[in-house]
Amino acid sequence: MKTFGKYKFGEWMRDLTSLANPIILLLLPLCFLRWTPEYKMLLIALFINELVGSLIKFFFHKPRPDGQKYSNALEKIDAGSFPSLHSSRIAVVYLTLAYLAPNIGFRLLFLAVIIVVGYSRIFLKKHFLADVIGGYFFGGMIFLGLYWWMAFG
Repeated sequence: MKTFGKYKFGEWMRDLTSLANPIILLLLPLCFLRWTPEYKMLLIALFINELVGSLIKFFFHKPRPDGQKYSNALEKIDAGSFPSLHSSRIAVVYLTLAYLAPNIGFRLLFLAVIIVVGYSRIFLKKHFLADVIGGYFFGGMIFLGLYWWMAFG
């Protein structure tokens, strides 16, 4: 495995994938948006993402690449591969931040994070490419609903 300095590439990927951790995705937008209506709508969008994504994983279970075992309903959801909730979460939040960003630099940074997190999920063998693309699509649809709500609601 390649190393960068004292870190292995896999450790970098594990750290990058944590950018889609739900706690980080609740706190990071709060730094940019404060307690605004946009932030409140983003919280609702994340809740919808988790609820619908978990239901899809439960009822249409697709095993992860590593074949994670499960013994109850919550573990079954966690062991499901499609859609990648990391990818859908990161798409919802970072597309929203890119949309609201004040300049192109921030927008490009947010879009790059979306791509890197998706790649990290495949690299870490947590998802297949189709799972990540499905997560992006699912998150993108939720973002479009949020965008419509912000623009016309």
